[in-house]
Amino acid sequence: MAVNCNQSMKIAVGPVLFGWPEAKIREFYLALAKEGSVDIYYLGEVVCSKRSISGVIWQIDLARELRGYGKEVVLSTLAMPTVEAELQSIRDLVAAAKAMDIKIEANDVAAVAIASEAGLSFVAGPHLNIYNHGMLEQMCRQGAERAVLSLELPAMDIAAIIGDTQIQVEYFAHGKLPLTFSARCYTARAEGLSKRECRHVCFLYPDGLEMRCLDGEGFATINGIQIMSQRPFTALNHMSDLAGMGVDILRVSPQASGMSDVIAHFRSAMDGAMAARDALFAMSDGRDPGSTFCNGYYHGRQGRLWIKA
Repeated sequence: MAVNCNQSMKIAVGPVLFGWPEAKIREFYLALAKEGSVDIYYLGEVVCSKRSISGVIWQIDLARELRGYGKEVVLSTLAMPTVEAELQSIRDLVAAAKAMDIKIEANDVAAVAIASEAGLSFVAGPHLNIYNHGMLEQMCRQGAERAVLSLELPAMDIAAIIGDTQIQVEYFAHGKLPLTFSARCYTARAEGLSKRECRHVCFLYPDGLEMRCLDGEGFATINGIQIMSQRPFTALNHMSDLAGMGVDILRVSPQASGMSDVIAHFRSAMDGAMAARDALFAMSDGRDPGSTFCNGYYHGRQGRLWIKA
């Protein structure tokens, strides 16, 4: 049996980044809650407000249901609000979170300001680009109680960025990496539609739409206005190192299928039931992990690469 050296770490499931119907999102989170292996749930639309058919109401209702399982729930905000209606949705989310005594995940500086003005503690999300210790301290001064480190950070920089800051630190440890946002909807464009009249075609691609080069090689994943990595990133085999650097929480980003297995592998390694390398091999279905995952950013290399370590 592996030695448990990660017993204080927690597993978080991030917000669903893809276009899923609200009923599917609810079913997804409640199924995980019943399994009981996840410590923290993030809910909310981060990518495109047009996907939130019911506004923030469904997020709040689902948050109440998940809290009934005794889990921490955080309401995530849009990463790129562009119109007043989207800013108002953030205000509504902050008001609801304050009334429920839960945090929001602020993914834009506007959300930071709204939460700070309301006196609501928040999670500094991965889209705030926390690349140095000074930025982390600034988030603390504005009310952040937790920060999700930037996705491109090499592991060698993590300890220095955290420093002596008294804040919970979360690391995006598994899933397709959300890399960029645009005012244009790439998925609608690929289907010959405009962003205004998109017909919610992103709902046809529950794990995003693969983008290929002219030679047929996979390059990236299209997800509405977002570009993501082609392959999922994973740091499953580095969780002990991350714990030693001061990381408290590992985030697993939702995918359309196989999520229970992913979480089970993380939990097995975290609890010491299985060595992390063995858990990674099992999660890769016995194949070379480099054929399935990427981890280049962790090692300070191109993000698309897999570096054996």
